[in-house]
Amino acid sequence: MHHLSGMDASFLHLETPESPMHVGSLHLIDLPPGYEGDFAEDAKKYLSGRLHLASVFVRKLAVMPFDLANPVWVDDDDLDLDHHIHHVIMPRPGTMAQLERLVGRLHSSLLDRSRPLWEMHIIEGLQTGQVALYSKMHHAAIDGQAGVAVAKALFDISDTPAPVKAPRVTRRPASSQLGMAELATAALSNAVQQYVKLIQSIPATAKAIGNVLMPVSDGSGQRKFELPKALRTAPRTPLNVSITNQRSFAARSVPLAEVKQMSKATDTSLNDIVLAICAGALR
Repeated sequence: MHHLSGMDASFLHLETPESPMHVGSLHLIDLPPGYEGDFAEDAKKYLSGRLHLASVFVRKLAVMPFDLANPVWVDDDDLDLDHHIHHVIMPRPGTMAQLERLVGRLHSSLLDRSRPLWEMHIIEGLQTGQVALYSKMHHAAIDGQAGVAVAKALFDISDTPAPVKAPRVTRRPASSQLGMAELATAALSNAVQQYVKLIQSIPATAKAIGNVLMPVSDGSGQRKFELPKALRTAPRTPLNVSITNQRSFAARSVPLAEVKQMSKATDTSLNDIVLAICAGALR
């Protein structure tokens, strides 16, 4: 079993139907010239042989007895791909607006916590002839580093991917139903470790709070109490409103060549341009 960090566990505790804590992505895929196979079945077969390359696909949550500690990750020895990988055919004409509405609906529902926290939807019927791949994964199970592992598991830069070594079979009896004693022992051990870390962090935390509440004045150089800006009333914006469980999605395509040109003209990285575009959109 693997313990969730405090940050990862917070994504579980803070989740509500109105505020889902999963992240999603949408890819548009160009099929190979002359392809006449069943893409959904081919993709499912391809993915089934690579899921073990990223732990997010093959582990699920196990709840601690009496909620003595945060849940832990355990291997799922009975992964049901039919629950996680879905095939959707869009109605005609298959416009981008239709795809965006579909993705908004798919993103609105919570993930099943009794299974590995991910879903994929293979969407066909686009008028462009492309296939869309929408995926969503819980933020408790994926961060930036895990996202890289997911990308490596799903995609290959070669037209003919090299064979992937099959996962090692490490089945254990009733692994999905760990014993009460085993879970309780793990909960106690993890709680002790967390309290030790908390005590060790108190001096640094107190200093950080002091620096926030008593910043050094630019003029006199003396410390003066000041209410942090983050605690002040937030401005009224279209994003600062009460939300429901419904989601909408919209996409915009920008040629990579143009983004690279902007990067070169401003002497910045490609990532800087992407962040600037996202920040400008939010502003």
